[in-house]
Amino acid sequence: MSELGLVKRQFGHRARLALSRAEIRLMDDQAHAARTMWNCLHSWWQMTPKSGTKLSLADAAIRQAREVSITSPSFPLRPRRPS
Repeated sequence: MSELGLVKRQFGHRARLALSRAEIRLMDDQAHAARTMWNCLHSWWQMTPKSGTKLSLADAAIRQAREVSITSPSFPLRPRRPS
């Protein structure tokens, strides 16, 4: 105990996932895609003049980028997992 009579207590639970190698690879790919999306969005946000920066424009830019990447023949498509 400290001088004030307070004890530091640890709270929380760390869930550990038991993933297969394929699931780990899929999670890594998704994390990489999320970081790439964030980096692109951040760059777009900084390049856009502040008077024209609107979330609706960001949403439109993201949707356009998704359509271009999905329909591009050079884009390596991975099979989608069923929902």
